Amino acid sequence: MPIPTFTYSETTEELIKEYIEDEGYEREDMQEFIEEHGEKAFQFEYTEYLHQIEDMGSDVVEAFIEEFSIHDVSSCRDAYMGHYRSGAEFAEQMASDCGEVMNPMASWIEIDWEKSWENLSYDYTEYDGHIFSQYY
Repeated sequence: MPIPTFTYSETTEELIKEYIEDEGYEREDMQEFIEEHGEKAFQFEYTEYLHQIEDMGSDVVEAFIEEFSIHDVSSCRDAYMGHYRSGAEFAEQMASDCGEVMNPMASWIEIDWEKSWENLSYDYTEYDGHIFSQYY
């Protein structure tokens, strides 16, 4: 089976060579990134993308990119609110953190956390359990 060849701009080829020699990055990883996000994103966002993955983990960064854009990847840490089972769980935690919910509450009190999440979803978004602020 022939090995695919990729033709990139001179700038991209220079960066790939530099990253291999100076940073020890793998060519295949860089090619995969370019295929997914394009050469411009590689030229301007690749090192920040790797820093965010190192800092936040690939699942968080990939969720952020799915909801926003590779071009905003430097804001991942600022936008990330945590991982929750649901938006409703996030709404409950946020209300509790803000002192809006007494703990423990009387057993007869019920709060609609799904509706609370709907209210919060104008300011926050959820992807695969990861909650991000839309105002980073």
